[in-house]
Amino acid sequence: MGVLLAALLAADTVLVLPFATKADARAGAGVAVAEVILDVVVQANRDNFLTLKQLDAALRRRDLQLDDAAVCAHALELARPLGATDVVLGEVRLEGGQWRIEAKRLKVASGKLVKQAAEEGARAAFPTLAHKVALDLFERVRGSPGPLTRSGVALEEAALCEAQLARQPLGPRAGTALAPDRIASAEKACKAALQADPMLGLARAGLAVALAARGKFAQAREQARKAQSRRFVPIAVLAESFAERKMHGGKDSRAILERAMIARRGFLHALGYLAEDRMEQGDDEAALAIFDRYLQLSPDHPWAMGMKGRELARLGRIDEAIEISERALELDPGDPELLIETASRYIDAGRDARAQPLLEQCLRLATRDEEARTRGMAHADLAIVHARQDRYADAVAELERARAEGNNELPCDEPELERWKDQPELREVCVAAEAALADSEADDDAVPVEL
Repeated sequence: MGVLLAALLAADTVLVLPFATKADARAGAGVAVAEVILDVVVQANRDNFLTLKQLDAALRRRDLQLDDAAVCAHALELARPLGATDVVLGEVRLEGGQWRIEAKRLKVASGKLVKQAAEEGARAAFPTLAHKVALDLFERVRGSPGPLTRSGVALEEAALCEAQLARQPLGPRAGTALAPDRIASAEKACKAALQADPMLGLARAGLAVALAARGKFAQAREQARKAQSRRFVPIAVLAESFAERKMHGGKDSRAILERAMIARRGFLHALGYLAEDRMEQGDDEAALAIFDRYLQLSPDHPWAMGMKGRELARLGRIDEAIEISERALELDPGDPELLIETASRYIDAGRDARAQPLLEQCLRLATRDEEARTRGMAHADLAIVHARQDRYADAVAELERARAEGNNELPCDEPELERWKDQPELREVCVAAEAALADSEADDDAVPVEL
């Protein structure tokens, strides 16, 4: 076995949760500590790492946000569906002008304590204290470039900025997903951080995301590049790639992600975006190869398994697609997206009796406003199932429900439905969907690639 391959297989996949805040500590302080610890993992370049944006995608299903106090209480159940082997959590307390940070690192599979650390000190020492905790938790780290910043104000403001921007997708199909007031609030916090420390790359990366969300792509790219002048900043890479794609298309955007993967081989978020880019281009062989690489690094990542299953199905390898989709769903049985993926694989194989209950379960679970597209996809798949059962009226009703959820990518050309193309009800809904699709701009990420 080659030295590089051995190192890859020996690496952990690390998830750092925002710390619970206590006493006078602001909510942003917990995110700030998480970012400092994650930075130590990133700069060490030994382990695979998950970004806070990827964590946020998992939090949505629990109606939680990054700075919610309840996040640490769900540490292991959040870490498992993200494919993490190790999770870091703890609490940060500000009392009487003194910080105290307590942290522990757990193995996800067993819940076993790997390492714990604690530091306390003056309010001005906040970034340094968090950095010391990180070094204690990851003893193998050598040659750290030092804390993200020496300014506690800058660190807390940057964390507040990031928490507000976490739900802005940056993948190949992404558009603006945040309300203008949220973007403005985030931008204000990032600018406050940069006023306190103009060299804080994390804050400049957040500013890049905010600018991109406002459609100012050239400025966003400029800020993202500046953010990376002193150290590797994962969110800056994603923001730069996103802005580049919006301005000039996919080639240079892909190159940014590919360079990042050379620099940080454990950057799973970027690897997922690269795979999705290949999917968007219809290059299923290349997408499958990237998902294989992803699963080499993080073998128990349900999202990557589900996406690999989709690519296998597109290449006609249906039995393999079903097998890996079922494994993914076993790891994360409550994920509406995985329910759809597994149901779709059953539909591919003509096993409709197994697909229908999964689609119905998906509709029961995907109840939030932001899951409209997910529901629309489930209704479209149910239309195929009903059509195979010769239930014409039910099939049309499911297509109408899909449209009501904003899904105009209907399976009207599938043989099961196409045979009824001259029926007025089906023709009406399919023609309307085709017209709406032609008029629409690209949708936001269909699946939160942050996973």
